[in-house]
Amino acid sequence: MSSRSRIAALLAAAAVFSGVVFLPSGSTGERDPRWNFVVILTDDQTFDSIPHDPPVMPYLQSRTGDPNDHWIVFRNGFENTPLCCPARATLLTGLYAHNHGVLDNDLGYRLDESTTIATALRSAGYYTGLIGKYLNQYPFGRGPYVPQGWDSWIGKQQGPVTHLYYGYTLIQQGVPVHYGNAEDDYSTDVFADQAVRFLHDAPLEDPFFLWFAPTAPHPPWVSAPRHQGRYADMPLEPPPSVGETDVSDKPAWVQGLPPIGPTERTQLRDDHRRSF
Repeated sequence: MSSRSRIAALLAAAAVFSGVVFLPSGSTGERDPRWNFVVILTDDQTFDSIPHDPPVMPYLQSRTGDPNDHWIVFRNGFENTPLCCPARATLLTGLYAHNHGVLDNDLGYRLDESTTIATALRSAGYYTGLIGKYLNQYPFGRGPYVPQGWDSWIGKQQGPVTHLYYGYTLIQQGVPVHYGNAEDDYSTDVFADQAVRFLHDAPLEDPFFLWFAPTAPHPPWVSAPRHQGRYADMPLEPPPSVGETDVSDKPAWVQGLPPIGPTERTQLRDDHRRSF
């Protein structure tokens, strides 16, 4: 099985926003009996991408929809600060945004990196790794540093949104490494290959924790060349919120929005399709 096929199997164990994979670390007497963890965190994935008819992620959808596959779906979950950097800081710390202090996307530097899930698990004997996006604005003008608690670190340096998929820089164990515009530089594939390498290189005697955070499918929705146009003809119905006529039960700022015209509807539909 190729590296990309292996990571595809891992991705199939992710929830729409994030997921956890529990893999036994071994059954021999010499190996630690505690669970391994893989957290997969996608970026700006639409809520309706899974389940979707027809499926846009067929394998994952078939597994999550299987009652015998032991999935838990949180159908009434809420994020107290539904913004990228605060939400990531909450996932890393278990704290509300008003407690960890990262209240918007420019305040990632406020995070207390000495008390995160990485530092806690590393102290407990886990081999820890992060691959992909960390917090917005990383490395916060501090130089190419590795935050506390991470044994293996391949974090994406903050750059313009046009460089999410090509032309970006990764901080690899404290060393900046630039990736260009070749097909092999496509960031999701680079992250996938690095994640597989982490799994191969993790010490057999210790449990591991991997935080895998690709920037996909964040706009500008650049797909890998081999996937371009895959959903061009997929039927796509707009959600009920698009063009809703009676918004009297919505907040005042929603009620004050201008109606959505044909041009805006077309753009929304195109953006929605590209996000798949």
